[in-house]
Amino acid sequence: MESTPINTSPTLGQADTLTSGQLAAVTLGRLALNVAYRIVYPLQPFLAGRLHVDLRTVSALVTVQVLASVAGPLGGALADARGERTIMAAGLVLLCCGAALCTLSTTFGGFLAGYALIGLAVALYQPSAQAYLSARTSYARRGRALGVFETSWAGAALLGVAPLMQLVQATGDTSWSFGVIFLAALCSLALVRFGLPQAPPHPPGTVRPRTDWRALRAPSVLGMLALLFCSALGVDLVFIVQGAWLKTSFGATEGQLGQVFALLGVAELGGSLGSTALVDRVGKKRAVLAGYTLTAVSAALLPLSDGRWLLFLPLFFLFDLCFEFSIVSAFPLASGVAPALRGTVLALCVLMSGTGRATGSQLAEPLWQSRGIWATGLLSAAATLLGVALCWLLVREAEES
Repeated sequence: MESTPINTSPTLGQADTLTSGQLAAVTLGRLALNVAYRIVYPLQPFLAGRLHVDLRTVSALVTVQVLASVAGPLGGALADARGERTIMAAGLVLLCCGAALCTLSTTFGGFLAGYALIGLAVALYQPSAQAYLSARTSYARRGRALGVFETSWAGAALLGVAPLMQLVQATGDTSWSFGVIFLAALCSLALVRFGLPQAPPHPPGTVRPRTDWRALRAPSVLGMLALLFCSALGVDLVFIVQGAWLKTSFGATEGQLGQVFALLGVAELGGSLGSTALVDRVGKKRAVLAGYTLTAVSAALLPLSDGRWLLFLPLFFLFDLCFEFSIVSAFPLASGVAPALRGTVLALCVLMSGTGRATGSQLAEPLWQSRGIWATGLLSAAATLLGVALCWLLVREAEES
């Protein structure tokens, strides 16, 4: 792997030892995982035909994948206890197994088992990778490293899902796409296992200190978890009903809904790159508070575009851009609130974000049906601002720049 560090500064408390090659290897592993995770959504009609089940049954693939991925705290705790690289490699082994099952399975049960393994792979890999990058990057430079890592979410849609869906259309078979994912996972496993040095958990010759789990009850940790729960709940109130809202109020066609999906991909990439460039410069907490505040303002303004397509597009783009900037910026901040339990804290952040989204998804449609888009937008803004207030009051950065 490349040996030149991204940044080095003797004045920083923690040396920047992460190289560009190491960052690329870790990010490519996440890219392979995200492609496998995201492709199931547009693939559902094809899979229903291939596996001879109805769409309602095939939607269980999404459910089991999400349920498996909430085991993230286990991945974070294992990373803290066993080393980040070891758990990252274990996650990629599970991805290889899951992709192989999806490639070879001709029954729904086998495919379901494959997607359960992919969900577990995400639970192991993501917090371990975030902790690995954080441990090898000074706090002053960490936003850049984690920002590059998070571009893999948008990259999965633009560079992975889109071309693989073309492959499905050309071949009439989903197994080829999962074969490509399997090969990508295998290459990523080799890069992580043999191209990355294992970050030692403590200096050689010393006894590993006992973990003080009481740190998880610190106000800063609880504030981060509350922020991610409230904001995820708020944004999903909008995301869940946006398709139905567009069809009902705008008379949107399938082609226009496709335009909105493409717009989301561009916004996700822009938000990730914006965080990568700015979060270290403006300060992590300041960036998070500003980003989520703008997300709330955008949510409150969205109802003004009801029935106005040309107003909706820029407002919705701004909403998703601000949210993506905020969520990407939140992880560098979370990495510094309890350094001794970094992997566990990062995993709990993913869990709370997922829990918030699950809660928002249950509330969204009944709220929209009964109260309309104005109530949806305002409640989304209020939930997000509640998270901002709790973050401002409770979160203190334990690491110094």
